[in-house]
Amino acid sequence: MITPGYDCAIIGGGLSGLALAILLARANKKVILFEKERFPFHKVCGEYISNESIPFLRSLGLNPDELNLPSIKQLWLSSPSGISIKRPLDIGGTGLSRYELDNRLYQIALDAGVKVCTKTKVEQVLFHSGAFTVSTAGENVTARTVAGAYGKNSNIDVQLGRDYKAKKERDLFIAVKHHLRADFFNPSCIEMHNFKGGYCGLSAIEDGKVNLSYISKASNLKAHGSISAMEKNVLSANPHLKKYFDNAEFLFQKPLTISHLYFEIKQPVTDHILMLGDAAGNIAPLSGNGMSMAMQSAKLSYEAILSYLDKKIILEEMEKKYAAAYYKAFSKRIQAARKIHRLFGNPFVTDVSFCFLKIFPALVDIMSKQIHGKVF
Repeated sequence: MITPGYDCAIIGGGLSGLALAILLARANKKVILFEKERFPFHKVCGEYISNESIPFLRSLGLNPDELNLPSIKQLWLSSPSGISIKRPLDIGGTGLSRYELDNRLYQIALDAGVKVCTKTKVEQVLFHSGAFTVSTAGENVTARTVAGAYGKNSNIDVQLGRDYKAKKERDLFIAVKHHLRADFFNPSCIEMHNFKGGYCGLSAIEDGKVNLSYISKASNLKAHGSISAMEKNVLSANPHLKKYFDNAEFLFQKPLTISHLYFEIKQPVTDHILMLGDAAGNIAPLSGNGMSMAMQSAKLSYEAILSYLDKKIILEEMEKKYAAAYYKAFSKRIQAARKIHRLFGNPFVTDVSFCFLKIFPALVDIMSKQIHGKVF
């Protein structure tokens, strides 16, 4: 029988991994977290934080009210030809870059007593004799539980037989992120502008900056050969996006990108590993809800793991408890976002839909509620 060195090993230092680590450490559990990058660093992300997750962030020790962040209260949508609709946001939110947010949670985790191993890639995870062995290039670590919080794509997925791929080429996307400054941007409004084969979101973050991030069918990039050519010839066909690409100050030397994306629930538990955030399921970015879902998955997994570590339930019950809570919280949201996502990006269908929505704008509010949750 193996005597584990840690109560929980967490693979990935994004929102869900850091949040879970903080919660467990504050419950006096011994936690180790592996992150392949070194903090702080940028990630491809919309960087919009729905107000449903603000109380949870405060409970972790990060109060957005103290950071002078934008208050986002309005949604502006447009079709590829520029037909637009503006609606108040029922929940609303704020913006904070992952560079700042993840780094602040990293510092809170260290203060809570979490052992954080940066620049460390997990190569293998094995479960045997009632415990896990987590292997990196430098060492083997044993733990009673393991959480996978490593994002959309990982070598661990391949090892576990979770090599998810889009079933059809039409479902394969790339994601691109810029930071920019634009005097004409309204920081109280989140913008979502469609183009042929994708859509682009803009929202305010800290220090007067704007996050511009979009997803596009991979075929767009293949057809135009480069990100810049695609932005010039495809995204800029939408007049609202052309204004940004022509007049804004872009702050990165080159954009951040992710490839081989598609959007659906994967599995919240695989080989006794609890999956969090994007490792459990990807919601289409148009929801603006991915960051909140990552944090909520951390809270749900914490409740299940803590019950197991305190010997209130057995391993199988922990897995069932988390899986049931995950599906209840997120399955309808992910499926609803996927249906809306498929509507966007087709110029003719989207233009017709926007003409209809201008007549019945309350339908936008109904769709927004379907892809958001409640305060947790």
